Amino acid sequence: MSARSGRAEPLIINGSVIAADPAVQAVPVDDGLLQRWGPWLPGLVREAVLSREARHRQGVYHTPPEVVRALLLLTLNTGSSWNEQTRVLDPAVGGGAFLLAAAELLAGPRANVASRLVAVDIDPLAVATTRLALALWAQVPQETLPDDNFLTGDFLDPELLGTRQVDAVVGNPPFLSQLRGSTARSAAARERIALRWAGVGRYVDEAAAFALAASECVAPGGTMTLVQPASVLAARDAEPVRQRLEATVPLVALWVDGGQRAFSAAVDTVALVSRRAAAPPTVRVGELAVPRPSPRSWGPLLASSEGVPALDRPVGVTLSEVATVTAGFRQHYYGLVGAVRDDRQGRYQLITSGLIDPLTNRWGARQCRFAKQTFEAPTVDLNAVAPDVSDWVTARLVPKVLVASQTRVLEAFADETGVCVPVTPVVSVEPHDVSSLWRFAALLTSPVATALLVGSASGTALSPGSVRVSASLIGELPLPNDESVWDEAARLAREGKRDECGRVMLRAYGSAGREDLLDWWRSRNPT
Repeated sequence: MSARSGRAEPLIINGSVIAADPAVQAVPVDDGLLQRWGPWLPGLVREAVLSREARHRQGVYHTPPEVVRALLLLTLNTGSSWNEQTRVLDPAVGGGAFLLAAAELLAGPRANVASRLVAVDIDPLAVATTRLALALWAQVPQETLPDDNFLTGDFLDPELLGTRQVDAVVGNPPFLSQLRGSTARSAAARERIALRWAGVGRYVDEAAAFALAASECVAPGGTMTLVQPASVLAARDAEPVRQRLEATVPLVALWVDGGQRAFSAAVDTVALVSRRAAAPPTVRVGELAVPRPSPRSWGPLLASSEGVPALDRPVGVTLSEVATVTAGFRQHYYGLVGAVRDDRQGRYQLITSGLIDPLTNRWGARQCRFAKQTFEAPTVDLNAVAPDVSDWVTARLVPKVLVASQTRVLEAFADETGVCVPVTPVVSVEPHDVSSLWRFAALLTSPVATALLVGSASGTALSPGSVRVSASLIGELPLPNDESVWDEAARLAREGKRDECGRVMLRAYGSAGREDLLDWWRSRNPT
């Protein structure tokens, strides 16, 4: 490979021209690298010089060019029309990948195209890098690009753009969980979000807040294509965000990373493709046209992409109407820390999710981890439980069904004697009528319950394909209508016959013959 001296370009930061250091011109530059990446190279260099800690703190994760192009082509293939007047904005521009890809798809002379691209970022170096990249692409001096198209500031500040609107918003906004101290916004910023969008929680993820702000600057008929953490589809805290987006820029398509984690962020990702127009009856997910879900949960969209069989939700009495469905919180977890002993002779068994298999309690047969310790037979000393959670723990010492979290199917077993103490996030289902105990065990060990839960909660688990169980979701599960068949399934559940119980529960729900649902459920069950 040949090497030559590269041309050092100045940067324009906040309107000031920063001259290139002459020493930079002495750095060898590989011709192949330049030919391969061209104007994309400045953004890649900026990404490379950021430390891992800085990326995490700022939520900066590079978007591969092939993913960027795929997302913009998906936008165009869902009916968006870009012409010689189309204006495109990236609210967290980074190195300019989305705007470069948009430039290649827009019509008109290159200089004109570049003048219709708007870059926003809180990092002045990111804005300057993008300006340089677009100037290289358009083959024009940076100074000829409009200054007011390159904005340094917080996109969530409503005064930054004012009433300015564009035809398309594209990008990969920062993923900043508000539950971690290192990435949480300030109290003042949380308050501004709560005041700006009534009903939206102060702790909404930064990426979701960017989607809300972006929806307000999309012109009628325009589109919004933004990468988001998959949890935005079904997380309960994100429901107000989904409601607002549905009312202003309804979804027209969903891109799913599919567990590949194309970004360096340690979360599953999707991209929302929305349009400021009337909502179509279906949402495109890959090659599927999925019926538009309620903003209460967009999980069914992700579930369809993962091959979850379609299932109409039965209507009728729900589990929460005939049972107490509860799960502990942080204080209940920590209130047990000093009360757990390793004692096979102990009476009260501590049950973690790892000790729950379908219709089977693995206490004493499988090691478990609790409070950073490994136990063979974790037993709870009720006298040592923290006083503020003692009543809660005692109330759980009744016959119940315990349900694990973060599993591929609903996994539950019946605690007939009431000696098991669930630890967060295990869900406890305590029937008002104890004679229904095995009925509930059968219900929770059924293909229908798992399919409904996966459809509602897809994207909220810690790992792809898992189900994040919550007390509220369990409580919303409908009861089957055929009680005599349900009793048959309860008998099979008591006998530990998982597969037979699952097949009979299909009949109880009026879904006999749904071999696709049964096979899907069996394939996810632990062996």
